[in-house]
Order: sequence, then structure tokens, then C-alpha cells
Amino acid sequence: MTADQAARTGVVHPPALSLPVWPDTPEPVDPTGASYLVLALGGTPETARVARRWVGVAESMAATTLGVLDGIDTPADREILDRLLATARTGVRLMIVGGQYDVLLTLSAARAAGLVPAELRSFVTSTAELPVYCAHCRDTHRVEGAPGDEVTCKGCARVLQIHHHLAGALGSFLASDARASELPSDQWEPAERRPR
Repeated sequence: MTADQAARTGVVHPPALSLPVWPDTPEPVDPTGASYLVLALGGTPETARVARRWVGVAESMAATTLGVLDGIDTPADREILDRLLATARTGVRLMIVGGQYDVLLTLSAARAAGLVPAELRSFVTSTAELPVYCAHCRDTHRVEGAPGDEVTCKGCARVLQIHHHLAGALGSFLASDARASELPSDQWEPAERRPR
């Protein structure tokens, strides 16, 4: 049904949700890879187990590199990640395992480095933390929560509502002021544009 047909019939569809769907079990190693880069993010036993299994299989097929990082928040870890991504060549299979926050931001960095969807695999060991992009301070923060929840922004201290939308390019869920709909309409404009 087109938007025009929906408007005439009064049928209203809910907005499309843009949420990641994580597999219950790690994906198998793609045997068509020209090389493999396995990234283990965080120090959980499950992360180590999955990374070891992927490396064991990948090493029998092609050149394999294992990167082990605490996460990607520190400049040192981000530098290592960027260096590893810079070595990736066409046909690489990047396999990422770790918590949702680190996996989403690493996938975003990989796309920015030129990797395409066929080259990317991921497995999330925990969904407790997620990256949230604040529309007000324009920064991404690590939060505990889920889409639909309200959290306090670590950058601007606003109460944010986490939207059911993952911005793949940012690797973050979008969030905006949860109280914005309660503001009088004369406060919607930025202060510098309001009549005095």
C-alpha cells in the first residue's frame, strides 16, 4: 500500500524500526575469505571462546590476524583498531566479537575504512550497554539501557529517550530530549532566534 492509499483509507503504519538483529550463535567462518581479521573486544570468557574458535578455523584457510582489545573507548585501543583496519585488503573477512557497544562502533569504523557488508561478521556477547548518539551535544556515549528507555546524557545532562533507530554510519542509537514534547511551542526555536 502506498502512502497516498494509506492516507485515503486512514490506515496508519507504525514507523519502521531500525534495530540490529544479533544471531544466537556465532556465524561460521566464511571459507571464501582471502584473509581473516578476528577482533575480540573485552575480556569476557565467551568473547575469548568465540575468538579462539574463529581463529582456529580461519587459520586453516588463509592468513589470519587476531586483535584483542579492551574495547574501543581509549585512544590507544582506537589507534590499534585503526591500524588493523588499515591492513585490511579486498576479500578480508572481519569477524568481531564482544559487547554490543564495542561491536556496533567497530562495525561503523570498518565501514568507514571501506569494508563492505560481505566482509563483515559479528557476534554480540552482551546487549546491556549500547552506544547512544545525543542529538543535542552531538556525541556518542556508552549507556546501559534499551531503545525506548530514558537515560541521562553524559555529555549535556539532558534526559534522553533512546529511539528505536540505529544509525549504521554512526554505529549508535539515536536519542533526543525526552521532555521536548512538553515544552511550550515558543521554546522550540534555539534561544538566539527567539523574539526578545
